[in-house]
Amino acid sequence: MLGLVIKREFTTLLGSKAMRISTAVLVALFLIAGIVGRFLLNDDDSSAPETNTVTVGITEEASPLAPFLSETGVETEDIGETDPKAAYNAESNDFEAVISGDPAQPVISAGDTGGEIERLVIIASAKYLADQDGVLTPELSSALTSLLSIHTVDVSENAIAENPIGYAVGMAAIMILMLITIMGVSVLSAGVVEEKSSRVVEILLTTVKPRTLLLGKILGIGSGMLVIFLVYLAGLLGGLGLAGLLSNIGDVFDAFGVLGIWGYIPMVLVWIILGYFTFASITGGLSATVSRQEDLGAVQTPIIFLQLIPLYVAMYLVPAQPDATVTEVLSYIPVLAPYLMPMRAAVGGVAVWEQGLAIGLTLITIPLLGALAGKIYERSILHVGERMKISTIFKKAA
Repeated sequence: MLGLVIKREFTTLLGSKAMRISTAVLVALFLIAGIVGRFLLNDDDSSAPETNTVTVGITEEASPLAPFLSETGVETEDIGETDPKAAYNAESNDFEAVISGDPAQPVISAGDTGGEIERLVIIASAKYLADQDGVLTPELSSALTSLLSIHTVDVSENAIAENPIGYAVGMAAIMILMLITIMGVSVLSAGVVEEKSSRVVEILLTTVKPRTLLLGKILGIGSGMLVIFLVYLAGLLGGLGLAGLLSNIGDVFDAFGVLGIWGYIPMVLVWIILGYFTFASITGGLSATVSRQEDLGAVQTPIIFLQLIPLYVAMYLVPAQPDATVTEVLSYIPVLAPYLMPMRAAVGGVAVWEQGLAIGLTLITIPLLGALAGKIYERSILHVGERMKISTIFKKAA
């Protein structure tokens, strides 16, 4: 009988006209976004400069700096005794700056983008001074040029700044998890109440046990949501392909951390399944306590808010403190793990034993929640009228 219930829920979900239309619309939006993205990216490529060569004008007085500027990759053009301001603003010239004055203390005439030019001119002047004193060796020249590569190293623990692509990957994973879970539990709770209000459940319970019926509904709807997720994934990949982003996806692959792409995606899929079963178990039992669709909000709203807690923790705490003890401990808690583990794996990496521990704890929790939900469902599914309180259900058992 369990197989029949699963098949019934699976075909009902995927055969729903509303579900087919909404899925098709979302996939179409992915593809349209990909087409629009391709045009926008092509426009950016066509407007990008073909070369990064820096060209400066240099007066006759400052001309001794020319060979040293060339060593730093700067092209120079002699402007003789022309006024630097006039040379810089002349329409016939395309200078990033104009260098004038004493080579030992040159004057840089430029617009508001002279920061990089200043660094290049300072190195050239340093080489000029060293050469005047007869101490400029090839080694010293190379050392001075290497000063241009000095940069600030970000040592903060903020994973958003350190690994923005990883953060984006983690956000996509937890958003898909929330979308699938909320859609699944909404369909599940609506189906439970619909069968109860129409008294169809009374007929079903003559041939199947209440707990078997609830389990079949959870499995059937979960299987259907998995198919819908794969369709969404295909649409998303299709949109990325149309946008031309899949051809240069190496940086995105690197963001998947130590698991790699072929380890990260199955891991996310596992957490989507575990997350769905965790929240569906709770929802299935609580939905049987109401008899009308109008009262269903009292059940669905707490479940949705319950998911917002791990969602916000994953969005803000994990990127800010990915290696903190509090983050690691929270990521092992079954209700929080489906959201925190994919984000931790994306922004910093998680050891295999940590994943195994969190998955094991969640697998232990799901049957316990299922047993509790089955007990609530069994004792409230035939109750009609006002919403049945949880305390009343367990008083009946006593």
